Amino acid sequence: MHRIAVQDETSHRLPKRKARSSLRLAVPCVAALACVGAAGQFVGGEPKHDETKSGAIVSTDTNAQPFVPTAAVNVRQALPIAETAPRYRLDDPDALDQAKIEPARINPATGQREDRLSQGKFDAADAPYLSLTVTEGSTPPVSLFVTIARRAADGQGLAVVRSGERGLIATKFGPLETLEATLSGPVTRICTGFSNAGQSGLIPLTPRIDGWLCAPLSQPPEPRAIVCALDKLVLNGQASAGLEAAYRVFEERRVEGCAPRVAAVPNREAAGETGSISKRRIRHNEAKLRRSDQARP
Repeated sequence: MHRIAVQDETSHRLPKRKARSSLRLAVPCVAALACVGAAGQFVGGEPKHDETKSGAIVSTDTNAQPFVPTAAVNVRQALPIAETAPRYRLDDPDALDQAKIEPARINPATGQREDRLSQGKFDAADAPYLSLTVTEGSTPPVSLFVTIARRAADGQGLAVVRSGERGLIATKFGPLETLEATLSGPVTRICTGFSNAGQSGLIPLTPRIDGWLCAPLSQPPEPRAIVCALDKLVLNGQASAGLEAAYRVFEERRVEGCAPRVAAVPNREAAGETGSISKRRIRHNEAKLRRSDQARP
């Protein structure tokens, strides 16, 4: 009897163990099915209009654009405006070194057009060097030191190693702030930077002008040399009617003592334009005299 009772007790325990094992297998299966069901709700897309979830009405826009990661968006790089002719030039046909006009470009930070001109070579320490940037449109004022440092590093690989006295000059474009700066690159030169960013222009369409002028023989340029250099900046075409009207005002404010406009020079000989030997020698001698005047302390 005792043996039979043990067998009966054992027979009652076996079904309970089997039930527990089945329950252990069933719980993970139910969880897996719940995850699959939840994932299936998103396979068909986002919830539609007036779809109820947890007692709240979820409203979505069926015309919404799909999300695109920023890393996959193609951002257009700033490119030179090569298809247009130069808008500015230096009215200085008698210069020993003709001006170099770079293709206009769009500043990627501001979206504004910038035209760059230069005359001379920075590494030619015995000759003047001029760098000009003309920006159309209003820009927030930036310190002149920061402007010179950015322009010098951008494309030219120069660095401002020292700054000196500040000043203010009157030009045909209005007042410009100046700052003596020592630029270092292939050579080290003492230059004077200038900008009208923080000044009130003569008219609303006054462009922003900044740059620097380096005199020969390691001397800072005279303020008048900067005024006369800016006096030569004129339109070359590709300008709006408003900008042309603005430059007519600027041309009426040319500084006395600087070189006159080429169109205003009477009876200009053709030899002077074609560059004959006799005229070229005269122009070179005049250019050397101007260099000596600029370098004179």
